[in-house]
Amino acid sequence: MALDYYRPNVSGLSLYVERLAEGLTRRGHRVTVLTHRHKPDLPLEEWRDGIRVVRARVAARFGKALVSPALVTAAARELEDADVLHLHAPLVPAVPLAFVAAHRQVPIVVTYHCDLRPPPGVVQRFIETVARASQNFALDRAAAVVTYTEDYAKHTEALAERPERVTWVLPPVPDPVPAALSAEAVRARYGIRGGPVILFLGRFAEEKGLPHLIDAFAAVRKRFPRAALVLAGEKDAVPGETVGERLAPLLADPESGIVATGLVPPEKTAELFEVSDVLVLPSINSTESFGLCQVEAMLCGVPSVASNLPGVRQPVRLTGMGEIAQIADARDLARQLVRVLESPDHYRRERRRIRETFDLETTVSEYERIYGAAAA
Repeated sequence: MALDYYRPNVSGLSLYVERLAEGLTRRGHRVTVLTHRHKPDLPLEEWRDGIRVVRARVAARFGKALVSPALVTAAARELEDADVLHLHAPLVPAVPLAFVAAHRQVPIVVTYHCDLRPPPGVVQRFIETVARASQNFALDRAAAVVTYTEDYAKHTEALAERPERVTWVLPPVPDPVPAALSAEAVRARYGIRGGPVILFLGRFAEEKGLPHLIDAFAAVRKRFPRAALVLAGEKDAVPGETVGERLAPLLADPESGIVATGLVPPEKTAELFEVSDVLVLPSINSTESFGLCQVEAMLCGVPSVASNLPGVRQPVRLTGMGEIAQIADARDLARQLVRVLESPDHYRRERRRIRETFDLETTVSEYERIYGAAAA
């Protein structure tokens, strides 16, 4: 498997790859993850939970895009003994990796996690052009292309243009680690006061829709004056973003009702679900294709309010456990949040039903089938 960023980086993409790799390893497959050494103190090679992780030194950085000739060298070595190369897009070096795989006669599977939407700027536009060309090169040479939902596949240009190659597999979502702390202890740890509690999980990036969420929260507080908004995610080390800086005055005001926890490890997120009344996913464009945290929250009994984006709206549609808000519309986002908060019993579902819909072992079995067909 190849991707730009892997653990300890925390993102929906890196968690997806980790969970899939762990599931395959449990079934006896040998999995190597090839990625960039995005931090200089990370080892070039290590084993994590039975998965071999190979990291290549980074030669240059352009925002979030990493350039590493060493990654291609490592791929040439690793593919000598591989049955399948699984690329996780967006992936900057997709072209050279696809060339190496073709030379080694190793079939390619691509998982298309999300679209590319870099911030404005001449350099970023150039990076987007190169990255899209690279992505399309790999898609055209893949034995199979996987995305999360049919909804996203039909509404994403790069996928809709290649329907004969594309299939969809719901993402791997394990059971959240049970909360080790009581609700009172969680509130004390993160400084959460009042209620009901609205939870946001994600990076402080523009495409996550935080400015619209802040405006919506002000409207929610007119109905629930003591409502709290918990923002859990990386707010400082987000390349090219200023959202964290713009939120600083609100975070410094104890009367704002807004709390920023910083990055919360995946094994700790159930603690936040323990004190939350609703999860909100206000993303504004196709860089969000699903939102794994929605399923994790639902497994803990927490409904979701999500943007009406292809793929992102599917967890709510499949479970009925939440509402869908118009994209980049603070007024409608507030309306849907209030609707859920006013009638929480209406959105409760049996945990068994959520688990049956999003079954981890089914996801792993689907990938085994896709790999087998590609290798054949």
